[in-house]
Amino acid sequence: MDDMPDNLFLMNGLFEDRFEVIQASSGREALTIVMSRNPPDMVLLDIMMPDMDGYEVLRRIRQHTPTATIPVIFLTALASQQDATLGLNLGAADYLTKPIDPELVVRRVEGHMKQAAHARKIEALAEKLARRLPPDVWQRLFHGAEIEEIRFEEKRQTTLYAEPVSPSLLTPMDHDAFVAEVEWLATRHSGVVDRFFDGAAVVFFDDPADCCRMALELHRAAGELRLRMGMGTGICDIGIYRNDHMEACTLIGTETRYAARMAAKAASGSVAISPETYEAVADEVHAELRSCMVMEEFDEDDELALICVTPPPVRSEQMMSRFAGLGMMAG
Repeated sequence: MDDMPDNLFLMNGLFEDRFEVIQASSGREALTIVMSRNPPDMVLLDIMMPDMDGYEVLRRIRQHTPTATIPVIFLTALASQQDATLGLNLGAADYLTKPIDPELVVRRVEGHMKQAAHARKIEALAEKLARRLPPDVWQRLFHGAEIEEIRFEEKRQTTLYAEPVSPSLLTPMDHDAFVAEVEWLATRHSGVVDRFFDGAAVVFFDDPADCCRMALELHRAAGELRLRMGMGTGICDIGIYRNDHMEACTLIGTETRYAARMAAKAASGSVAISPETYEAVADEVHAELRSCMVMEEFDEDDELALICVTPPPVRSEQMMSRFAGLGMMAG
């Protein structure tokens, strides 16, 4: 935000190849953009403006909960220590004076963008784990002295989403057996169980072929639950947290929702696989797929392409034992 067209032109030239740049020439226009449904990830803000100065713009950004954590960098001709102290005390992430050093501005912006992205991942991890961990454990992990490390990795993963067609009808014994079977098969096929919720299981894998094999084996083991499953592959953010007692990880981002969307399109007893994932596994698991019915489909409502794999019906003597829970079959 700047009321001088030359300064706006300069900033646009510095960042248009790195980020989407939105310009504002007044304080009120800047606030309208920041308070919109799609706020920016960072704000570069002049101070001396005709309608509302940059200090007031920053105050209002910080008072509005949805925008309170957006990094704001002042770019201003006000070079006194008093002005800089006021800006930083109001919550500015940085304070740079004109005339600017373009390389310095780029380094500062990129550094603060990385910090903000990391903070958003921490927030997403904390929010997700708040639904999975007991309140006292969550409190100690994120606000106590127990946490030793939280880190994030970007990895290409294949996600399996498996749910019974009617999870609300599962008996507690059915649910416990399903959980035990998923955990056992995930270990056997080198997968990581992310979580169970609303009767569904989420497991992620380095190797899509391992994911496909687990899906087919889970169908055979738990056929009486009439599972429907979805598989998708993509770059995932993995949050890893560690303390003295444990190291665990969880997926953060959209890949789980993508696999869940695939599962929602699958018929009872079928696995809906993204075309990319199917192409990656078709040769390696050819023997396992040979007995399955494979159909290409396209859901026009969601504009979703998928490969539906339906294994042959499971005989009752092959189905999962409610009392085993460790991959053992009923006899």
